[in-house]
Amino acid sequence: MYDDLEIRCPKLGHQVRFAYCKREAGDLPCSRAIACWQNFIPVERYFKRVLTEEQWKQSFEQPSRPKIPTIIELIEAAKKRNRSRG
Repeated sequence: MYDDLEIRCPKLGHQVRFAYCKREAGDLPCSRAIACWQNFIPVERYFKRVLTEEQWKQSFEQPSRPKIPTIIELIEAAKKRNRSRG
């Protein structure tokens, strides 16, 4: 119903459809989906209807990870990939 609606994603820096936000984390929605979409659609009600209690907790009740350690982990993973290719 809302899948084709688009907004600018603060994580990616460009337009995305709600369909992407619903599955950004594999089978789970993006942890920011409620904050991003709450002014446009009844997003919290939607997710409470379609997610199990466990999926809700995994998506929206996990503490957010600090940005710097996450960036460092991503850099290290990219370095490993590059070393294994060359």
